[in-house]
Amino acid sequence: MLFSRERSWLISKGSTVFIKKGGLGIQKIDEDAFCALMFYVPDNYIHSFLNDKKCEPLQFEHSSISNDMLIDLETNEVLVAFFNSVLSYFETDRQPTEELLELKFKELLLNIISNPANKELTAYLYKVSLSGNNDLRDIMERNYLYNLSPDEFARICHRSLSKFKRDFDIVFGMPPGKWLMEKRLEYAGRLLFNSKKSITDIVIESGFTNITHFDRIFKKHFGATPLQHRKKFSATIAYA
Repeated sequence: MLFSRERSWLISKGSTVFIKKGGLGIQKIDEDAFCALMFYVPDNYIHSFLNDKKCEPLQFEHSSISNDMLIDLETNEVLVAFFNSVLSYFETDRQPTEELLELKFKELLLNIISNPANKELTAYLYKVSLSGNNDLRDIMERNYLYNLSPDEFARICHRSLSKFKRDFDIVFGMPPGKWLMEKRLEYAGRLLFNSKKSITDIVIESGFTNITHFDRIFKKHFGATPLQHRKKFSATIAYA
């Protein structure tokens, strides 16, 4: 099972999924042996691959792309045969060359984009290829609650730390640290209003690790402690 802060996905035997960049957890829920074949795809490789194919991106509807972290693929006979062919290279003592693996990877991408059943992933790949800095916004909006370092955020955005900071300032108009703090505080404020969770649980869920630090910056941002903030809202509701 894969899970994010918002939801979970049960991955059954024989499933094929594409996982967008970001933070996900994995949990084994039975005693059966677990084996997964995984491919990691840098954005710049997607861009060069699609450019080489010279396909027309306008034929794909980007509005059909969901906000979910996972996109399901059709696991047909062609895809199963491909996976078996890749696994066979690792069942011998002789390791495949990088050139051979790249050819197999291109074969996988061609199988995906040539199958109409995979139109959502095809549209997403074109969006990544064409988006430039827009992918940074999508990634950060999906993952700001994870307590990651700037280096880790840069890595999941497929950028060096210096380029990540430059692009971030272009997209959001402020440094990453300030944006993350404000987004997490606003999220914590909503939880105080809309849930009965404890302050400790809210601190953790909002991406903070130190309650004392959270209390101090929360008061500076909202003009009240988290508890005062919650009581003030409750009193307003009761009065109304």
